[in-house]
Amino acid sequence: HIDEKRQQSHFTEIIKKIELSKQESAYYEALRRQAIMNMESDESTQGTKHLKALAEITRLRQACCNIALVDKTTTIESSKLSTFLEIVDDLIENKHRALVFSQFVTHLALVEEALKKRGINYQYLDGQTPMAEREARVKKFQSGEGDLFLISLKAGGLGINLTAADYVIHLDPWWNPAIEDQASDRAHRYGQSK
Repeated sequence: HIDEKRQQSHFTEIIKKIELSKQESAYYEALRRQAIMNMESDESTQGTKHLKALAEITRLRQACCNIALVDKTTTIESSKLSTFLEIVDDLIENKHRALVFSQFVTHLALVEEALKKRGINYQYLDGQTPMAEREARVKKFQSGEGDLFLISLKAGGLGINLTAADYVIHLDPWWNPAIEDQASDRAHRYGQSK
C-alpha cells in the first residue's frame, strides 16, 4: 500500500491498497513458492537460517513494490508505480509538494527514472548522500526547487526539516511504524497550517 499522509495531530492518513496485476500476482506466487523450497532445502545452522528467511521475505516485499527490484529483465509493469504516478500527477496539478519515502534505495531509483521520463522536478536523498550535498538539497527543496523529495527511509528519519511539503508518501510500509512517523515528521512542525 501507499500511505499518502500519516495520522498525527494535524495529519490525515490515507491508505491506498494496490492490487497486483495478474502478471504480478503470478510472479509473486512463483517467487513465494521458490522461497519456501529454498528454506525447506536449506541445511544451514539455525542462526543462518533466520538470515536466509529474512532475505527471502525481503525479496517478496520488493516484488510487491516492483517486480524489477528482483528481476531486472522483467517486462511486467508495476501497479504500485503506476498508481504512484497518478497520485503525483494529481498532487502537482493541485500545487502540492510531497516527501516520498521508501525503505529500498533501489525502489527510489525506479521512481526517479519514471519521474525523469515525465519531466517532474524532484530532489533526492539517501544514506550515501554526503552531508554538504544533503544540506544543499534540503535548502533547494525548501526554496521551491522540486515538486517531490525522494528520500530513503533510514536517511530521512531524523535531522532534517522539510516543511515545504504538505504531503508525505510512504511507498512501502516498514516493520517499525515509529520510523515512518519520524520520517513523516520531517514535513510537520507546530504552527503549520498546511
